[in-house]
Amino acid sequence: MLASLQSAVRAHPPQRMLIIKPSALGDVATTLPLLCDLRNLFPHSRIDWLIDPVLADLVRGHDAVNELIYFDRRKIAGWLTHGTARSNLRTLMRTLKDNQYDIVFDAQGLLRSALLAKVSRAAVRVGFADAREGARFLYTHHSTISRQRELAVVRMRSLATVIGSQSQCVEFRMPVQPTALAKIKTLVPADQALAAVIPGARWDAKRWSEQGYSQIVRHLADAGMCVLVLGAPGEKVLCRQVIEQSQVAAINLAGSTTLAELIAAISLCRIIIGNDSGPLHVAAALGRPLVGLYGPTDPASVGPYGQMEHVLRFIQPGEYRDSGMQDRSATLQSLSVETVWNKIQNLLAQ
Repeated sequence: MLASLQSAVRAHPPQRMLIIKPSALGDVATTLPLLCDLRNLFPHSRIDWLIDPVLADLVRGHDAVNELIYFDRRKIAGWLTHGTARSNLRTLMRTLKDNQYDIVFDAQGLLRSALLAKVSRAAVRVGFADAREGARFLYTHHSTISRQRELAVVRMRSLATVIGSQSQCVEFRMPVQPTALAKIKTLVPADQALAAVIPGARWDAKRWSEQGYSQIVRHLADAGMCVLVLGAPGEKVLCRQVIEQSQVAAINLAGSTTLAELIAAISLCRIIIGNDSGPLHVAAALGRPLVGLYGPTDPASVGPYGQMEHVLRFIQPGEYRDSGMQDRSATLQSLSVETVWNKIQNLLAQ
C-alpha cells in the first residue's frame, strides 16, 4: 500500500500539503524537521501549517512554509452552545476544505486534529498508528514509529517517509524575527557572552532545584558571562528567587518577552542550561549548545535532538513518578552542582 502511494506521489507530486501541529511549544519546535523534509522532497509544492496563533512565531517567516492556518481553541470553545464560537469553527472548516489539500499530516495525533484532517477532504491523511483517542481510524496511511521508543524529531520525520524517502540530514531551521532580535539586543550588553538559564518546567517534578540553578548562575557570572534567566509568566517568582540566591546581576526575562523575543534571546546565547521544557527544544532547533537536566521524563523520547550527550539526569527511571517534589534538595543529592558545572565547562571549551 505504501509502495503504491509513494509511486503515485513521485508521478504526481502534491500541489498543496498541510501539517497539523497546533501545540505545544516544544512539540512544534521538534516538528520543524518534518517541514524541511517535505520542502526538500517537494520543492515546488505549497506547504501550510495549522498552528495555535500563540505559537505562530515558531514558524512564521520560515522559508519552507507558505501559509499559517490558525487554530485558536479559545475562539471555538463551547461551539455547541455559543454562536460566535460555532461561526469561528465553520470558518476554519471552510478554509480547510477550500484549500483543497492533497495530503494532510496530523503530527498532533489527537481526535480533534484527526477530525480536522478529515474535514479537509484530503485524499491522503497521514498520522501515527498509535495516535490517541481513536484518531488513527481517521487516517488513510500510518507511521508505525512508537512515541516511547524514538525521539520526537525522529517520530515527526517518520510521517514524511510514508509518502517518500527521508532526507539524509536533519534540518532544524527556526526563524528569528529581526524586530525581536533588535529588542533583545537593547536589553543585554554588547561586549559580553550570553548564557541562558531556564529553571522552570510545566510541572514541578521536571525541575532541578532552584538552589542548584542559583549556583550555576553564579559560576557563569564568575566566568565572565552575562546570564539571562528565562521562564513563563507564572515562573517570575521562581526566576527572581534563583537570581537573588545567586547574588549576581543576572537579567530576569521571565514573563517579560514575547515568544519571538524569547526565540531571539536564545539565539544570541553561547550556552543554554535548562530542564525538559519548550525553550530547551527551541535552543536545540536554533542549534545552540545546551545542557539538559532531566527528571522523570525519558530523554530517549523527549531529549534535545542532536545533543543527547549533553543530558544529565537528576531522577533515574522508576525512581520518582509523582507530580510534585516537596524536598527540592533531593535533586541536588542526585545531581550535584559540580557535575552540572563540569558539563557546562566542557561544552564551553569546545
